[in-house]
Amino acid sequence: MEKVENPRVVAIGASAGGLDAFQKLIENLPVDTDMAFVLLSHILRGSNSLLPEILARSTKMQVMQVTEGIRLYPNHIYILPPDKFMEIRQGSLHLVLRPNKPVNNAINHFLFSLAQNHVRGSIGIILSGEGSDGAEGIKILKEEGGGVTMAQLPETAGAQSMPINAIQIDHVDYILSPQDIAKKLASMSGSVSDIAKTPLKVLWMKRPTSASISSDNTGSMGTESNTNKDLDINKFAKKSPAKKVAKKK
Repeated sequence: MEKVENPRVVAIGASAGGLDAFQKLIENLPVDTDMAFVLLSHILRGSNSLLPEILARSTKMQVMQVTEGIRLYPNHIYILPPDKFMEIRQGSLHLVLRPNKPVNNAINHFLFSLAQNHVRGSIGIILSGEGSDGAEGIKILKEEGGGVTMAQLPETAGAQSMPINAIQIDHVDYILSPQDIAKKLASMSGSVSDIAKTPLKVLWMKRPTSASISSDNTGSMGTESNTNKDLDINKFAKKSPAKKVAKKK
């Protein structure tokens, strides 16, 4: 396909249990959707992420860790580096230092930026993870940016809290397994969604256990006291510098 000047941005957030979800989603994605995929995960401070190397084995798309000011291109996968938050401005990704706070809100931070910049046809997806990061972000993306929002079907997630919190905030358009999220994205390829900006009431009949939801038990987001457990990619992380990967097509 011919390169799209301003590709549709797909922001995908995950934490604990996210490696498996990332892999299942990416390996089922066509390589020619003309979308740019931005992956946001919780990595331990001071670690070097091997996520680019691992995910490069699941796709023929180019996979790379984000560097300051990198331009978004279609059919590429961009991965947030450790100790950073990320923003989008005029089709480029910009890094800011992660605040010295116990709770990691990297997913919300990027989704807020995506909504604020009204990036054409943006899509926000919340996969497996502990805590509530991403729930408020997809709400803002839906309300202010008119984006499409998705969450992983909780029973398919290694950690259900993040998908459940996203669903309960009541701004999710699709609740699917990672494989079906990939199929939905493929079906949206080259088109701008006509889903309304108003919230879509989600029918999700599985009743979550109290352990699966945030500690405030209010039926919505949860509080800053929740602990966002780090993505299980950390068991692969090492302190020596990780080799950059940019997989050839």
